[in-house]
Amino acid sequence: MSNPLVLVHPALPAFEGMLSGYAIAHLGDANAGDATAAVVVGSSGLANDLIAHLPKLKLIAALGVGIDGLDLDFIRARGIAVTNGRNINQDDVADVAIGLLIGVARRFPEGLRALYSDQWRPPIAVPPQRRLGGLKLGIVGMGAIGRAIARRAEAMLMEVAWTGPHPKPDLAQRYEPDLLKLAAWADVLALALPGGKATEKLIDAGVIAALGENGILINVARGAIIDEDALIAALRDGKLGGAGLDVFAVEPTPAARWADVPNVMLTPHLGGGTRESLLGASLNAIENLRRFFAGEGLLTPVG
Repeated sequence: MSNPLVLVHPALPAFEGMLSGYAIAHLGDANAGDATAAVVVGSSGLANDLIAHLPKLKLIAALGVGIDGLDLDFIRARGIAVTNGRNINQDDVADVAIGLLIGVARRFPEGLRALYSDQWRPPIAVPPQRRLGGLKLGIVGMGAIGRAIARRAEAMLMEVAWTGPHPKPDLAQRYEPDLLKLAAWADVLALALPGGKATEKLIDAGVIAALGENGILINVARGAIIDEDALIAALRDGKLGGAGLDVFAVEPTPAARWADVPNVMLTPHLGGGTRESLLGASLNAIENLRRFFAGEGLLTPVG
């Protein structure tokens, strides 16, 4: 009996090397339509028209937490199960959020430019920076990543409040149902909410204006949540104090788009990309595959 056929999209050689006992296909391969399971990067997903050409598909296992690249209604209507790797990388993503916050508040990018361009003139290389302790941090989205950010921020003596679709009685941090009010209150606004159509350009010019000329915007969620043109305009016009971004509207983001944008620290979607979280996501997907082909209950089903 031949090994079960698994579609992997995009091609992930390191992960595929862990799939002993399975035959591997990629989109465009002659045998891809015979795959009964697929492993995908959740943020990239699998388009509906491609799924429609996979008539035998019964499982989509997303590597990592995000599944915003998948149309769950369409997929479920076709009787396809979905799994993801929740509770695997929230601490890693939160570390990046805090790193970006420190970098922007303490003006690390400006300091590096001064040092490498031989423009460091003691005693002060950059304009006065912000002290982290005492800052008011507003978190948009208080799932696993938002909670991990809050823990780190409170350890650094920041005051934390948050917003989301509904209050969560188990949280000690103050809930603010109005995003604009949270932005107006906050010194820093950190985004840790899901992507997708429902949150596209949620952070628009109005929210950015409420955060204000001294405010800092941090995004480790999805790039499309921010109106990126409005953000760049606000930074250039001095209407926003700074921004730290790990995700972008288009990835890879064009370098020229940010060449003359002040007070911004950028990282190339590092997020959950630690060795530990990538291994955890891989093992999670592999266990879901094993259970699927063994007819057992899935480890981390979505919904």
